[in-house]
Amino acid sequence: MIGKLVIFMSTNIKKYMTFAVLAILAFSAVAPMALGAAANQTYYGSLSSNYYSFYGGPDIHASVQGTGEYSRGQTATVPVTLSNHGVIEGFKTENEVKKSNDKVQESLNATLQNMEVQNINTILTAVGVSAVLESDISGITVKTGPQEAGSMTQGATTMPINYYVDIQKDVPAGEYELTLNVTYKHLRNVIYEADAVNNSGMFTGIRNLNASYWYNENVSQKIPVTIKVKEATKFEIVNVEQNLSSKNDGMLYVTYQNNGEETAKNAFVRLSTATPFSTTDDQSYLGTVAPGEEVVAAFKISVDADSVIYDKLYAINSEILYEDNYGHQTVTDALKVEVQVGKDPILTPVTAIIGILILIVLGVAIYYVLTARKYKKQGIDKKPFDDLREKLSGGKK
Repeated sequence: MIGKLVIFMSTNIKKYMTFAVLAILAFSAVAPMALGAAANQTYYGSLSSNYYSFYGGPDIHASVQGTGEYSRGQTATVPVTLSNHGVIEGFKTENEVKKSNDKVQESLNATLQNMEVQNINTILTAVGVSAVLESDISGITVKTGPQEAGSMTQGATTMPINYYVDIQKDVPAGEYELTLNVTYKHLRNVIYEADAVNNSGMFTGIRNLNASYWYNENVSQKIPVTIKVKEATKFEIVNVEQNLSSKNDGMLYVTYQNNGEETAKNAFVRLSTATPFSTTDDQSYLGTVAPGEEVVAAFKISVDADSVIYDKLYAINSEILYEDNYGHQTVTDALKVEVQVGKDPILTPVTAIIGILILIVLGVAIYYVLTARKYKKQGIDKKPFDDLREKLSGGKK
């Protein structure tokens, strides 16, 4: 309602002093929202009475508060502050106040000209500021929609505007440029018309003041906003070897690789077993693991034969604890070790050898018994192995 009072001010009061009008304009300069609410139409005045055209307008800058560094694998809060660095770039004189024999009219024109100049700073005010953060980077998604910042006078700075940005785990470390799309409108020109208060040929003020406001609508600025994804350690399982058995303790060998950008210090891996697996050796020291380096952790694993499902793919959870570059203790997400337990074969190399030896012994025993019976039946006074012994000795007894 204040803006409309300024725009439509027209009364039957006979005298208005020039300083009163300028006071109202000064108030309007600090209340651009009220004026802007009525700025979509031209109310009064004509371009023919325009004295100056000014060039310039708001210039919105954006900056990220804090370090601007964020960890991947999280939804980060990115606080962005807006500031208005707008300047008047120049002006053009459209009409001069001409010397006239009518000094009252000349004074009125000079007053209206001065009123245009007094209103210059409102041209630098951004009205209805809206800002939306956008990303076209794979793995980085802005979850927050447009945010309203109201009106910003020249030199004004907003409180931080929080945007929630999802950073996927596979985003490489480094700097990324997002885009802040800012829209607003701002005053382009204002023109005044009024009647002079003539007191016995002397100009003493104005009355029936009318004002016309022209706005640049839907002004858009695309502002780069840079965030940095922190370097970090990133462990992955690249190989698993095993010889797990339901009859005997077996060994599990897991190869971990640091696919991140940061070295892990004093690292050790911890295994979390569950039925049908158990271990008394659930930790393995890895030491210092540089980016790209592979390390092998070994665990002795027991398998419960009564609860295991043979050939089923089991996942055993592991996690790695380490120190980062700042000496902070860090733990990875669960890294799943996939294992299978097959049925133990009935015939193993050991059991095969034993079986062969048993067959040999049985064969020899059978030969001995049958040969002894044959010699006895034939009345031969020999033992079953005498013929073999003679052959081996070359026929000598």
